[in-house]
Amino acid sequence: AVLDGRLYAIGGVGLSSVEVFDPTLNTWDAGTALPSVLRLGTALTVNGKIYLFGGQSSNQNSNQVLCFDPSTSQWTSKANMPTARHGMKLVWFENRIWAIGGIDVSQTNKVESYDPTTDSWQTEASLNSSRHWPVAWVSNGRIYAGGGKVDSSRLNSVEVYDPMIKQWTSAGYLPENKYAADSIVINNTAFVISGQTSEGSWSNK
Repeated sequence: AVLDGRLYAIGGVGLSSVEVFDPTLNTWDAGTALPSVLRLGTALTVNGKIYLFGGQSSNQNSNQVLCFDPSTSQWTSKANMPTARHGMKLVWFENRIWAIGGIDVSQTNKVESYDPTTDSWQTEASLNSSRHWPVAWVSNGRIYAGGGKVDSSRLNSVEVYDPMIKQWTSAGYLPENKYAADSIVINNTAFVISGQTSEGSWSNK
């Protein structure tokens, strides 16, 4: 996650540590460690705080939600996700953090959203396809989710959530199958970057 112009690398395999990169100084420093070891979590910065959702601890999926407040330099626990999972993507939409896809027992199409103001969760319309490590972005007042993996197949389909009808519908296809890629929106254009196209094959596109 990025906070106050610095990059936070959070947890990982066998790790509870946090490292913080300052691009002005070109240095890494130790940040406030997590309360416990966590890997495969997903983080998003909202209103000057980092929210860390899910992941795995001791090879078990977690429904934990942690919030890092730079004013106190502490991680605090928030209301748990309804579904313990990892491999999801997070977006900020309509003043809520949306947790999209991932793996609970298997790849899932579940979508749940969190309100940081009330520290509460609600269930949203499910994706049409289960997606493990999809890409997701917000553009033109809608959420887009695409790619990811279901069973052993990498996906190239994209779907879009329209808040007016509260449903996901087809939105075309990526140029190649993408699993564990990432995305960003710049000047109203969505860029989907890298990812795995097949078992053991990674893309530089």
